[in-house]
Amino acid sequence: MSKRAIYIASTKELSGKSIITIALARISTKDLGKSVGYFKPIGLQYSLNEKGEPRDEDAETMRKILNLEVDVNQVCPFVVHRDMLLEQFIKVSLQKVSNKILTAYKNASEEKDLVLIEGPPALSVGSFIGCPVPKLAADFGAKILLVEKYENDLIVDNILQALDYISKWKSSILGVILNQVSSAKMQKAKNVIKPALEKSGINVVGIIPEDKTLSALTVKEIQDAIGGKILAGKDGMNRTVQTVLIGAMTPESAAGYFRKAKDELVITGGDRTDIIFTALEAGVSAMILTGNLYPSVKIFPRADDLRIPIILVPFDTYTTLQMVQKIIGRIKPTDEERIKKATKLVKENVDWKQILQVSLHSN
Repeated sequence: MSKRAIYIASTKELSGKSIITIALARISTKDLGKSVGYFKPIGLQYSLNEKGEPRDEDAETMRKILNLEVDVNQVCPFVVHRDMLLEQFIKVSLQKVSNKILTAYKNASEEKDLVLIEGPPALSVGSFIGCPVPKLAADFGAKILLVEKYENDLIVDNILQALDYISKWKSSILGVILNQVSSAKMQKAKNVIKPALEKSGINVVGIIPEDKTLSALTVKEIQDAIGGKILAGKDGMNRTVQTVLIGAMTPESAAGYFRKAKDELVITGGDRTDIIFTALEAGVSAMILTGNLYPSVKIFPRADDLRIPIILVPFDTYTTLQMVQKIIGRIKPTDEERIKKATKLVKENVDWKQILQVSLHSN
């Protein structure tokens, strides 16, 4: 089995675990020449594969990036739907689930210098089947690397609570990475948050600045992922999206709101003709109209002229927003430029040598 295992986890969804995992994998393989394995005990279904089976896209991406010649089920033994977890496991032997995960991990780590284990959205996910992150980390002999998005001061409380939870299972934290730190909060992250955490015995191994280009996708990539019908603006499908906005205000408020953002995708109801026209004139990247509500046909020629795609979906606004957020920031194995950028960010802002030190010194 592997000499080194790092469990990359977070207390909240969309903290940037996948990007950190990809960067550490690239550094370990390309720069250090190490044999790296990948494992994700519990994945969440974001889409279906060609056979109609649930799949976790992060697991498939890492399998391809690391050229692992194994079926995706071997690196991610369980893929669950977040709304069907109880139904999927209510009649399943929890011991069998645990045994399957441990067996799969043993196979994934065989003859590897390093195994990167990617956690689910939160540390507690898997508790129902007796497999929360801290317990599995102890079972695998892995140290936990927490990746936390810095939004406000509550990050300190969240991390300290996570430390208590992890300690309960006799697991340990390798360190914490403060991720996606805005320029306005960078000094506070360095001068206040980092010292506060270190005073509590938590090692801050990196502070990564926010880089919105890493999460930018083309309109086509978003439409491919969530579906929907393109009503107009087909020539603009290669526009990039960095920001997602909800159009639920007055047109007067919306105009300034839309102009302040950059490369924005606006999600609104098809019956909000006023908002749609305002968004078009503000020069947004694209719009998604929800609820299968068709807008006025007067909108289509203007969208075509401006090359601003308008996509119609059957979902409500909240569901559509959740779907879009799940795909923004997901790097595909073919996204070489984003992989390079993510790796550069980690190299420049994270003490990756400390994180990988056991692997670095292994023969």
